[in-house]
Order: sequence, then C-alpha cells, then structure tokens
Amino acid sequence: MDKEKFQEIFHRQMTDKYFTPKELMYSSDAMLYLSPFDYKNYLDHLDELLNTKDFAKYVFPLKTFNSKHFYYLLSNEIQCLLDNYLDLVKESTQKNQPVVSPKFDEDIRQSRIYSEIEGTLNVEEVPTTRKRLIELIEKNMNPQNQNDIIIKNMDEAIRFVYTLPKFNKENLLRLYQILSKDCLKEEDKIKEGSYYRDDEVEVDHYVGCPKDLLEEYMDSLFDFVNKELKEENTLTQLFLPHICHYYIVYIHPYFDYNGRTARMVSFWINLLIDHSILPPLISEAINQTKNDYYKALRDTRNSRNDLSYFLLYIFKTTIQYILCYKDLDSIDQHVKNQGNILTRTELNYVKRILITYKGKFAYQDFIKNCQIDITKQGAFKILNKFVGLKILNVVNTPSKVKLFDINHKMVKYTRIPE
Repeated sequence: MDKEKFQEIFHRQMTDKYFTPKELMYSSDAMLYLSPFDYKNYLDHLDELLNTKDFAKYVFPLKTFNSKHFYYLLSNEIQCLLDNYLDLVKESTQKNQPVVSPKFDEDIRQSRIYSEIEGTLNVEEVPTTRKRLIELIEKNMNPQNQNDIIIKNMDEAIRFVYTLPKFNKENLLRLYQILSKDCLKEEDKIKEGSYYRDDEVEVDHYVGCPKDLLEEYMDSLFDFVNKELKEENTLTQLFLPHICHYYIVYIHPYFDYNGRTARMVSFWINLLIDHSILPPLISEAINQTKNDYYKALRDTRNSRNDLSYFLLYIFKTTIQYILCYKDLDSIDQHVKNQGNILTRTELNYVKRILITYKGKFAYQDFIKNCQIDITKQGAFKILNKFVGLKILNVVNTPSKVKLFDINHKMVKYTRIPE
C-alpha cells in the first residue's frame, strides 16, 4: 500500500465514519475494498504514525503481547459522541441533579446484577429469578442454587467496590474471589498464593496474555490507573473505566469470570473517579446489546488494540440508555399527573418497550422483549392498561391483528425508526 492510499484511509477514518476492519475490506459504504494484505499494511502504517510526536498522545502506556500499541484515535465520530455525553453531564450538573433520576437507583442496581445472569437463564426462569433477586437482596434469604449464589456474589461485589478500595492486585483478587465464590470448577480456581491463572488460555479464538507475563502486564494497568486517578478532569480519565474493562478482557488474567470481573472493575474505577452523577448503566446496556458488545471487542482486538471501536460502542450505548431513562422519568411523571401510579414492574415493562423499540409490535413481541412468561390474556391486560394511560396507542390493521405503538407525544428521546 502506498502512502497516498494510507492517507486516504486515515482521512476517512478521522473525518467520516470510523469504519471497522470488516467495513474497510468489504463494505460498500467505505468503498475501499482492502484486501487482508492491504489492511495489514494499513495497520503497519498506523503503527509508524503512532510512534510520531503528534500521535503519541493517543497511545496508552499499557503493555501488549500481540501488538505494538494500545491506543485510540480521536476521530470526529468519537468527538461528537463525547460532546453529546458531556452535554448530558453538564446539563445535569448545572441543575445539581444526577443524569438519571434517583428513583431508578435500585432498579439500575438490580438490573446490573440481573444482567450478569440473564444470559444463562431460560425464558421460563426469568420472572422467578427477578422475584428471587429481590428476596435474596432485600430480604437477605439464603441461596438455594447456582443463580442464587451468583446474585449474592454480585451484591457483595457491588458493596465491596462501594467501599472505594485502592485499585491494586490484592483488591482485584478479592473482587474476583467474591464474584466467583462457589461458582468455579476446581481446575479453574486460582492457586493459593497466586493472583492470576497459572496456565495459558484461549477464548473465542483469541489467546490471553502468556502466563509468565501476567504479573508484569497487570502491574502496568495498576500503575497507569493510579497515576491517572491523581489527575483532574482529563480526557483519559473519562476513558479510564472502559480502558480497564477492555484490558482485563484482553489480558484474560483468570480462567473464567474475566468478563464479569472486567465489567465490575469498570464500575469500580468509575466510583474512584467520583463520577457520582453517572449511573452504573453499562452492564444492563451490554446485556441488551450483546452482539454489538462482542463485535466491539473483536474489532478492537482485530485492529491491534485500537480502542476506538470499544469506546464508540460504550459511549453510543451509554447515551442511548441515559436518554431512555429520561423518557421513562417523563412517562412516570405524566402518569402521576393523571392521578395514577406505575409499579416498579410496570416501569420495567415500559423501559423494555423503549429499549427494544423498532416500531409497531404485537403482544408476542412484548412478551419476548420483556422476557416474561405470561399468557396472551396477561400480556393484553398490561398493554391495554398502557393504552389507557396513553403510553401506547392501538394500531388498526386490515388483518384485524391488534398492534401497539408508542405514543410519540410521550417520548422525547426514544429513537423512532424511519
């Protein structure tokens, strides 16, 4: 690849859309149609660019075992997302209010716990588990099965990071032990006196950091984070929770529970930065966008640790969830103004409708999107109540199939498909 071609691609990435590796090679949107060999050459050129003085500021001082740099690029797309995100924070700060209403604090906290186990459940188990979550956390009942143990562990882990422990290998091991307590196979447990796994690991066709380098590489993370925590209001600080999130998944310091640990570390670092105005939305958001989450991880890995892809996903998803909760708050207040009250369960149903909204939907879509095990009559009872409260409208169809749609006058931020 010649220098002119490299400059063309780089210009498109920085000023247009930040195309993924797949899009650069195959997408008609990018219209570059790079061969795998050309893409490798592009990454080689990028490596050289990151060694220059002007671009060194985009390289994070973290050790990598299969690339030269751990970096991001401040493209127009990322800058736009950051501006929108910071505007939401600024707006709330000026009003001396959190970005998301405190009325949803417990719901967000429970959703964080629930999101970590939901993927392992059958649809029939979901309502039972939501009820059980409340029993275990609010009523402190004893665990009876594996799901119960995971819930109790997640609750204890959240309580642990709320104590704001120093970010070091001792406390990270403690967090990992809390999250994985009574959940690991014997061969997956960390040996006594060790902090990390003692063998190699491969997940999703990617190898983790060689075991002999784990301590050195994780120390580079602790050093980097603790140095940044001493700074004030830097751009890197804004990225810090997400850097830790990806880096732990990338290094893969344990045999199992790396993703869950990474997401909890992200929350932990957010607390240490004192972003108290920001809700811990990301686990719940990831649970609803798992395909996009894993794609962002793969794109970052496949581009030699270009964190731009993961940051784009994180900020897009976080903004969408913040706006969803703003609509939910508005709907809740509107219903109260009518002299009615939405229960916590009903608010959760409305939230799921907003989050999964793609246009008009039938009762079957409602059941699937809310992941509840109820009858047709039960679904219509809920949906008809929402119609009566003017949250939803009924859509007449030639086939006489009853469809529902969001009352667009009730929402300000929920994306309406064209």
